[in-house]
Amino acid sequence: MSIPNIAFAGLLVLCAAGCNAESAEPASPTVPELKEVGSRGWFTTLAPFAEFDPGSPFVEIWTPTGNRSAPVVVYAHGGAGFREDDRRRVSMLRRHGFATISFDAYEMNGFDDWRFVTSRVTNGGKQNMIWHVFKGAVEYAAGNGDWDNRNIFLYGASNGARVVLHGATELADNSVRGIIAEAPTANGYPIGEISIPTIIPFGKKDNWAGRSETDYIWTRTYPSSPISLERLIKSLQEKGSPVRFLFYDNAGHSFHEGPLRQVTRGRANGISFTAYEGADEDALARYERDVLAFVSRHLMQ
Repeated sequence: MSIPNIAFAGLLVLCAAGCNAESAEPASPTVPELKEVGSRGWFTTLAPFAEFDPGSPFVEIWTPTGNRSAPVVVYAHGGAGFREDDRRRVSMLRRHGFATISFDAYEMNGFDDWRFVTSRVTNGGKQNMIWHVFKGAVEYAAGNGDWDNRNIFLYGASNGARVVLHGATELADNSVRGIIAEAPTANGYPIGEISIPTIIPFGKKDNWAGRSETDYIWTRTYPSSPISLERLIKSLQEKGSPVRFLFYDNAGHSFHEGPLRQVTRGRANGISFTAYEGADEDALARYERDVLAFVSRHLMQ
């Protein structure tokens, strides 16, 4: 059984002026327990989990220069940790004047090998780590006066999208104005009633981690999640919930991953899947316009 190396590099206790070098010791990260699930090489994560820490080297808090009235977006990364596609989403928001809070929950929990996490940790195990940091980030945004904290938006991709949909119920607050959940996983954290305006964008070819060309995430079920996202969202809409899907031609999983293409990814015990990721230029442009228009439409003036 292969267990990942735990990252300690860079996690140093910084001394105040005048303290001795000998007193500076590496700070031990919070490291969740790994519990094997079944017999195929998968693990889930068990407490303790890292909490949000604004001083962590794996947290980025950004405010537009000289703008203390900027709305803020709290961003939750996908199953591979905070990667290039996540940076592109956050950069999109910054270019348009939004303050942002983002983080790498895996690094904060002591895992420096994102390949191990993405290929051998279950969606629920990944979401455990993301959720405990994310909820603290939202609380931090609500209590911080460096921006317009009447206007907080929650944004996540893939596993992070499942977390923000869970947060729509658990973190319901008048200051949370809207939620963008890009391609949430079909299983993991429960999704309850949603009273906050929410969009769920998907590429029409998004069969990530599926068993066939047409095993789309939004139609997929698991023994632990017997109701598909499609059925769940429809049932919420019938109750008047302000949540809706947005679908895009010529797009797969993760719009910001690059041009639309098929890729093959390995999983636990040599199991692999082939799926579409990325999006063509027109689909990406339409997606970005829709996200920014959604946020602008729900700003409290």
